[in-house]
Amino acid sequence: MRDSNFVTKTIAVAAFLAVMVYFATRLGGYLVDPLITTAAYYYQSDDAVTVTGYVVRQEELLPDHSGLVYSTRQEGERVGKGRSVATVYHSEAALSDARQLEILEQRLDQLQYAQSAASGAQAVLKLDNSIRSGIFTLKSHVAQGNLTAASTESGTLQTLVLKRDYTYSGEDELAAQITALEAEIRTLRSSAQAGSSAITAPRAGYYASVVDGYETVLTPAILEDLTPSTLRAIAPDAAAVSRVGKLITGSTWYYAAVVSSADAADLREGGQVTLRFLSGLDRDITMEVHSLGREENGERVLVLKSDRFLSITTLLRRQNAQLIFHAYGGIRVPKSALRVVTDTVPGSEGMEEQEVRVTAVYCRVGRLAQLKPVMVVYEGEDYYLVSPDPEALGSALTERQIELYSIRSGDEVIVTANNLYNGKVIG
Repeated sequence: MRDSNFVTKTIAVAAFLAVMVYFATRLGGYLVDPLITTAAYYYQSDDAVTVTGYVVRQEELLPDHSGLVYSTRQEGERVGKGRSVATVYHSEAALSDARQLEILEQRLDQLQYAQSAASGAQAVLKLDNSIRSGIFTLKSHVAQGNLTAASTESGTLQTLVLKRDYTYSGEDELAAQITALEAEIRTLRSSAQAGSSAITAPRAGYYASVVDGYETVLTPAILEDLTPSTLRAIAPDAAAVSRVGKLITGSTWYYAAVVSSADAADLREGGQVTLRFLSGLDRDITMEVHSLGREENGERVLVLKSDRFLSITTLLRRQNAQLIFHAYGGIRVPKSALRVVTDTVPGSEGMEEQEVRVTAVYCRVGRLAQLKPVMVVYEGEDYYLVSPDPEALGSALTERQIELYSIRSGDEVIVTANNLYNGKVIG
């Protein structure tokens, strides 16, 4: 029994010593040559400041109505003068009749299409292709989270599928269904019209469904004399109410925000700056500097303007945004990987090696350290953005040498290592 315990203890001690030797070897190798690498990748940094401001437009409230208001326009849709923007139903029964009328008119359209396509195989094939295309489009909208577009596409797809179903009916049956449906629609249309009234646009503009009270307060007319204190004190007008919505007239919209005088120092009226809303709009917008208000306690009101994207900014009002003065793009590398080195590189064809002094990083290529000269584009907190600079080695490089000495996204950059030089074998 004691022999068995002795053997067990011996094996345990041997295993412990083996583990210790392994870690000691690894630690020793690291201390001798502490090789650490990281992947280089393309990155973009912005010279920007974050501000809070208001979207300003020329807006007109549509007349408020009692009853059940049903919009006939999509958000941001362009509406001509005198065209309908909404319908007011005087009772629940009138609204129910209108919805039923809409369903019957869609069904009539489906039946009429089926009647015209019943004897045309090519028309049916075209309908099948439209259904397949609609399925892919709907899937794309859902994947992108665009629920408004997905809802519209879903209704269109449903209509196409029903049209395809009706093509299996006989021609006599289709004609009878169409006749009966047209009579039902005429009767229902008379009652629906009696219980509703249309609201029309007094002038051309973009329809917006949400009224927030700023329509009569934040107007383009007040922008010329805004100060930081007056902009911060602006509040919505409680009397500005309309369940119908509003019209956005004109073709220009503005963004007014308080900025420090230091941040506005390089801005000039008529110049351009890129605006990035932090919510509500998934794109950068290049806007013109409309005005810079007078200084107040080290701050000024910056007003930007644009005549683009008006139809997709109708729901925006008080917005946090970034003012992007400059954008920088390049290969991102840690600061500790950048070196100013004197090294030896092969000369051009037929020439001897040459000694160069360059700003560069070393990349691991196979088991070798490869010198790659770079130019610093931007300095971040703990990184640089760099661009390839093989010309720093001389102008008489071959295409193969330019490729060899150029840093690219995906390269394995050496962050830490001892005694690096071009061509060094590393493990």
